Amino acid sequence: MHIDVLDFAPAPAHRGVFARLRGAIARRVAESREYSRIFNELMKLDRREMDELGIGPADFDAIARGTYRR
Repeated sequence: MHIDVLDFAPAPAHRGVFARLRGAIARRVAESREYSRIFNELMKLDRREMDELGIGPADFDAIARGTYRR
């Protein structure tokens, strides 16, 4: 009985799928870091600064996500 050596390299069609998946994960990680950075900066604001900007703590999530509208 003879056993052939198998090629475990992904087929060319699948390489694009993995590259897109890797890119999507990298974007999600970058977005998460940016959200955290913005949210943490907003948490440093005191009441006077928030009043001057016309925002409150309830607005922080929308601001950090980039969906805030006045």
